[in-house]
Amino acid sequence: MHTLPRFIMFDLDGTLVDTAAEIAEAVNLTLREAGLSPIPAARVRDWIGKGTAWLFGNALEAATGDADIRTSARYTQLYPRFLQNYADLTGRMSTPYPGAKTALQGLHQSGCRLAVVTNKERSLTLRLLDCHGLSDTFDVLVAGGDTPQGKPSPLPLQLALQQAGVVAGDALFVGDSSNDVQASRNAGVAVWAFNHGYNHGESIASAGPDAVLDSFAELMARLGVTPAQPATH
Repeated sequence: MHTLPRFIMFDLDGTLVDTAAEIAEAVNLTLREAGLSPIPAARVRDWIGKGTAWLFGNALEAATGDADIRTSARYTQLYPRFLQNYADLTGRMSTPYPGAKTALQGLHQSGCRLAVVTNKERSLTLRLLDCHGLSDTFDVLVAGGDTPQGKPSPLPLQLALQQAGVVAGDALFVGDSSNDVQASRNAGVAVWAFNHGYNHGESIASAGPDAVLDSFAELMARLGVTPAQPATH
């Protein structure tokens, strides 16, 4: 069992919420609207984690075969449409991972301050958290665009630490990808990673986190915290 950190930061997609299906559907809806062939959902899944602009750029490049598509007028036209399609689908095909909500509530009740640190745009992040009843649990939110660079840069984690008034040594980051591990190392923060997420098709163990987690139950056991009990009516 580890000492409970003062501050725990969580990635979002692939860590707290399984969003792959609705992201892939938003990508392919946008491609179909543009007269392009859809991308296999498993391939889209492997692009999750570096922000929606990067993900949609990969999808459009794969669909058109144009390596320079990100600098084109077509990308400029279609990316906002993708964001709208994704906003419309947010919460409809995604679900929190088993035990995520009760774990967050248990940590919150134990006095641990919590944050979400994601490369997802703020509006989409807020919508996703609201859809799944997760918004009230977090003290700090750092989303895509809040810092000049997203993860794996340390800047998002450093901003979250600053906003919480916590030093790196008193914090833990929990994610699911090599991006998260690298960002944590760059920020000097301990990092644990779930193996249920989206690590670009690779085993998360190969990224070298301080611990690999199988479930939220294991996370809570390692921290010595009892998950909150669901409310009864």
